[in-house]
Amino acid sequence: MVVTNGDDALARRWCDELLDMAWAHRKAFVYEIEPLAESMKRAQALADAGQPGAGPMVLLDHSDNCASGGTMDTMTVLGGMLDAGLQDAAAFAIFDPQAVQQMIAAGVGAQVTLSLGGKLDMPSIGLKGQPRTVSGRVKLICDGRYRNFGPMARGETNDMGPTAVLDTGAVEIVVISNHTEPHDLAAFVAVGIDPARKRFLMLKSRVHWRAGLRLLAQAVVECAGTGVCTSDYAMLNFQHVRRPIYPVDVM
Repeated sequence: MVVTNGDDALARRWCDELLDMAWAHRKAFVYEIEPLAESMKRAQALADAGQPGAGPMVLLDHSDNCASGGTMDTMTVLGGMLDAGLQDAAAFAIFDPQAVQQMIAAGVGAQVTLSLGGKLDMPSIGLKGQPRTVSGRVKLICDGRYRNFGPMARGETNDMGPTAVLDTGAVEIVVISNHTEPHDLAAFVAVGIDPARKRFLMLKSRVHWRAGLRLLAQAVVECAGTGVCTSDYAMLNFQHVRRPIYPVDVM
């Protein structure tokens, strides 16, 4: 938006300058997809080179962002962490009410093996949900209610629904029953996790997390997982877009 004091010609010139600037830097606005295994290697390398106790390496699940309509139950990025052997990690969160009920039935301290996540299909991108078998100890069970510390939505009450934490020994996985984006430290306090003391922190968020957690991060790695919030435009079926358009088309 351009505003002038009644000078239409000046407004047009400023608008054109902004458009030219945006077009000249158009590549900088596009998310560069990195193979997930490479993202895990990079996160590990950053952790190895980082300052102990200076905060976690934050891994953002780019394709399954809660506030953009993600299912929050895709296991691709979390699975990549488990496969890469990342240690001293926490993941917030996997939406799986069924798994939560299984952990509640087992009780705190119980060893369980769960078919975790992957309960929801994604027909808009032609994918079926893919659960992953995960074993660990039920570390905590709670009602999932907390009040934001802020600064974003300070004082607002959130409800994750019945919630449980599964500790695999390497990753503490928060499993929730209501979709809730992790943008406030209070979400972690509610489940007994101090994210500042973790080496790795996976979040189902890619923007709002900055409000309450960005200052904790020693480094940030955006991970190209699986989900309807993907930036792999080849997976999206555009029907009402004027073509050609960047970056769907090479221009």
